[in-house]
Amino acid sequence: MSTSKEKTYTRRKTSDTVRIAVTLPGGGNNKGPVAFSGAITEATLEQMRPDPEHVAVTITKLTEMGFEVTGSGQFSITARCSKKVYETVFGTELKRHRLPFHEGEKRQANAFYFPEQDAPWRPNDELAAIIDDAYIQWPHIYMNSLFPGSTSAMPPSVGYHHLRVPGDVTMLLNADLAHRDGITGKGVRVAMIDSGFAMDHAYFSARGYQTNTVLAPGATESNLDGNGHGTAESANLLAMAPDVAFTGVKLDNESFPANGATILEGVQTAMQHNPQVISVSLGYDMCPTNIRGERTSNTHLSTLPNSLKALEAEIKAIAASGTIVVFSAGNGHVAFPGMMPDVISAGGVYVAQNGAMRASDYASAFSSKIYPGRDVPDACGLVGLANNGAHYIMLPLQPNCEIDRQNNDSTATNDGWAVISGTSAAAPQMAGAIALMLQKNPGLNANDIKAVLNQTSRDVLNGAANPASNENNGGMPAGSGRDGATGPGLIDVAAALKQV
Repeated sequence: MSTSKEKTYTRRKTSDTVRIAVTLPGGGNNKGPVAFSGAITEATLEQMRPDPEHVAVTITKLTEMGFEVTGSGQFSITARCSKKVYETVFGTELKRHRLPFHEGEKRQANAFYFPEQDAPWRPNDELAAIIDDAYIQWPHIYMNSLFPGSTSAMPPSVGYHHLRVPGDVTMLLNADLAHRDGITGKGVRVAMIDSGFAMDHAYFSARGYQTNTVLAPGATESNLDGNGHGTAESANLLAMAPDVAFTGVKLDNESFPANGATILEGVQTAMQHNPQVISVSLGYDMCPTNIRGERTSNTHLSTLPNSLKALEAEIKAIAASGTIVVFSAGNGHVAFPGMMPDVISAGGVYVAQNGAMRASDYASAFSSKIYPGRDVPDACGLVGLANNGAHYIMLPLQPNCEIDRQNNDSTATNDGWAVISGTSAAAPQMAGAIALMLQKNPGLNANDIKAVLNQTSRDVLNGAANPASNENNGGMPAGSGRDGATGPGLIDVAAALKQV
């Protein structure tokens, strides 16, 4: 590997870029997503829908004020600017905040600019008159375990029980039976939003997967994945549905992590490719935190922060249009958007070497207070256990990337393999399973799929979910029938296909 490429993977540079989401008022002077105080439904979404002319005027005004507009969805505009421009336009002061490292958790960037609690707030009157609101976007969380694994198409050997892709994963989820019947996801359009996709790894080349990588705003180097998360998790999806029309939406900026794309920008980019399924193994933790991103309480938030309402509105609109959206449930996180009723939320089940199943104590399970009556997860994929950092699935990734260099899994620091899991692995497994279902029956919607998963997943009787996701400090237990820890249980693709 060249010296220049190794430098590319040293992703510790910072810049003064500020990334924002701007929400807009609805047509006819209706309130936008932030100003609106009630639950967002399909009916209220239509009331919030802005006039196209108003969107164009707002984009022009933002550009005149020094913002780089990076995208627009149905209800929001994404943009970025320098620290100085933000402070001038919004009449405030920003401070660089460094986020802490938490074992088992990786954020998109370890620092970002945000006002102090007592900072002034005097937005430009001309801009304030035409927008609903504007919020700085926090770095998102990658929901895998941080403990990793010349690239080789064959993984290295390690001295403990683990799974390999594609064979072990497809066998345990009964996808290999579908493959034998010619159900491989062929023709189904799937977008995966993640750190990046180093698809020149020998593992992918040897299997002949057909993939495409596009850059979300601010992302760079479409053939690199300096973090490793997206490359690894794409192997889970392609194991389940090897013939999908796969589009990887890269979020990371290899030199300046804080300049990379937000989840909202990734969603906007994904929709440009008309996906039938979107898989996202990222999110935000809905427990109170301080400015450094540290939990101050395990009490679940009962109101969605205004900074995430643009993302909420866009996902609701996408789901209402018929696209199936899959998110991770979290690894002890009270995960948003994974808790949204509009998405399919993937939890975790551990299958031991002897075939015994138990709820993963690394995966989240909770009842949302933001969306009363919403229980997470909807069903489960394969996730490891907390006592070994969720070392469970051997996955390919960019050699010498951040995860590869961790080397806490008995693999080499630069071999391009890692033994990881978390609900980051479960979401693309679920998305791949859904692609198989859509190949057989393209008319399925999210409610249909949830109903099928509820009827056909394998019941998990033992174990409990990660206690950090439950404000009562006890992991939701598994048990007979639908339970708090695993929902209906571990997905069974063969059984699901019989129902569609």
